[in-house]
Amino acid sequence: MNSEEIRESFRQYAERISTIRRLSSPTIDREDSAENYSTRLQENFKQIGALAAINRHMLDTELYPLLNSSENLDNHLAEDLNELADILLSLASKTDDCENLDLPVSSLIVDRLLIDADQKNDITNRIRRMDSETVTCYSMINMTSRITANPALCRVYIDKGIALGEEFFCMLDKDFFLNIPDAEMRELVLTDARFTACFFERFCGDDEMNRYNLDILDKMLDIAEDEFYHEAVPDFDWKYFIFRSLEYYVMSTEIDNLRGFSRKLLFRIEARAKELETLLASDPEYFKDIPGAALCPVHIARCRHLTGSIKRDEYRSLLLSFYESRDKEDFGVDGHLSNTMIPLELLCLLDPANLTSEDTILLRQLYQALSVYLFHCPNSGTISQMLDYYIRIIDRFIDVPSGVDFEEFVLQSLAGAHPPTYVHSRMVGQLSECLCYHLLKTEPERFIGFPGCETVTDVEDRREEIIRFAYHAALCHDFGKINIIDTIFVYGRGLLELEYNIIQSHPIMGAELLSRHESTKRYADVARGHHRWYDNKGGYPADLDTSKSPYKTIIDIVLCADCMDAATDSVGRSYNYGKDLSTFMDELREGAGTRYAPWLPGLLNREGVYKDVEYLLTQVRELNYRDTYTLLKDVQEKGI
Repeated sequence: MNSEEIRESFRQYAERISTIRRLSSPTIDREDSAENYSTRLQENFKQIGALAAINRHMLDTELYPLLNSSENLDNHLAEDLNELADILLSLASKTDDCENLDLPVSSLIVDRLLIDADQKNDITNRIRRMDSETVTCYSMINMTSRITANPALCRVYIDKGIALGEEFFCMLDKDFFLNIPDAEMRELVLTDARFTACFFERFCGDDEMNRYNLDILDKMLDIAEDEFYHEAVPDFDWKYFIFRSLEYYVMSTEIDNLRGFSRKLLFRIEARAKELETLLASDPEYFKDIPGAALCPVHIARCRHLTGSIKRDEYRSLLLSFYESRDKEDFGVDGHLSNTMIPLELLCLLDPANLTSEDTILLRQLYQALSVYLFHCPNSGTISQMLDYYIRIIDRFIDVPSGVDFEEFVLQSLAGAHPPTYVHSRMVGQLSECLCYHLLKTEPERFIGFPGCETVTDVEDRREEIIRFAYHAALCHDFGKINIIDTIFVYGRGLLELEYNIIQSHPIMGAELLSRHESTKRYADVARGHHRWYDNKGGYPADLDTSKSPYKTIIDIVLCADCMDAATDSVGRSYNYGKDLSTFMDELREGAGTRYAPWLPGLLNREGVYKDVEYLLTQVRELNYRDTYTLLKDVQEKGI
């Protein structure tokens, strides 16, 4: 292929990925009906399947061979690769479309380009590639930091980002800095050295790292006052540089000082907050259109609250005032901060054990508004940006008496962020309820060991409780996927090893979420074990022994229901059309005793059971997609 053909192939790949993202989570149009919405989803995934097949071929025959090659890249090819990486990473900033279209592939490209720059020994080229690597590393940190079950995934990119920053610091040496050939590259060095402070955001409770983070910013502010650097980059926007340095300072206390800055460091931050306030007031016209500037008063207020300069009630009133004046339709940087970060800060101020009537009203309003906002995010260009705050809201969720409970809120969140996952959760709940009902009729002894059930008589007495438990545990089995929605969106190609690791973390994260709430903690074992094989020799988590759980039979039922729905549904499976139940039954029989419980094939072969399951997989699944439309339509009409 010549360079023009390669460039066109890269462009088409990015367009297909963008199209796939929109198709996978369509918005609800005014003229839609429940039936039309369901049909549209099914048709969309047929299109996704065709587009994904083209992508896989392109990656396997064109892109991956280039990235795996050890030869120096032609300069034109390197530029084409760099352009593709930029598009996949940050298309939203250029077209207001979906950002981070394919971040992991972008990361692979940037890694390869940096190796190429090292081989060519060109300082200008290396600085440009380091700049791309810095942006990509930070984006990868934002994605992997939500994988709480495997923090090592995030730490790789933190360490890489800090190492890049230290190299940029070395380039700020005055003798070296003057030897950088042009002003544009010097400006990149200054910008990325400042940006290094962001790689410390994930360190919590580490006083040494917190201090080092602030020292970096102090160094940047000192440089901003040094005439040497002003002369070296005469056209550099130093006001913006100072603003961002001070902004990083005050933002470091986010989420009620989650990072755990000591009282001494908090006063140091507050002093910089005063400088930021003065800077903003010095030129309102300049700052009015700069992303993030409008939210600085929130950060400044939090810094003052943390040092005791303003009282809790005053801080809460300020937060509410900022929140009430937000733009509900802003899905840019300021929008996701005001619509998700401020509610999170308000949650941090509430005491779950001592909620007032005012608190419960506030919670209901926040949860409804958050559901509406998330509903509009998948195709808005901010889903990845806002997930960090949204996940922390779920982490800190406070059940509202006679109002929204945790199970309902997360299910609504799944519906808004990714309708196929919501429908899958409902299907697994209904299939598990059906299988549990029939197993209780024919082999109630299998439920001995369920809490409170020491005999068959106990099981029969608790029959309704067991069925209800199976249904709700199955509804909640994929709650851990809310952390990885942006990875679930990967329909356009085969998964990379990193993405397999991310997806395999969702049972543990789901169990952790469920364990935090009295209403759902009993379901944690089921969420943790629903991908672990019956014989505990396959599946994941690899070190889990489900036989020790009192809910072992329910886990085996949910595992079966989960695989059954995934295998027979066409929506959400871009790489294949759904199988029929008889084909899945062949797989069930083949895996009986290993992947699946040995009694499952016999259960499904019983008269009435097979028919009930087949009805769920056809008629009820269609109803679920229609009900999802109704839910989303209701959410839409309540909000924006």
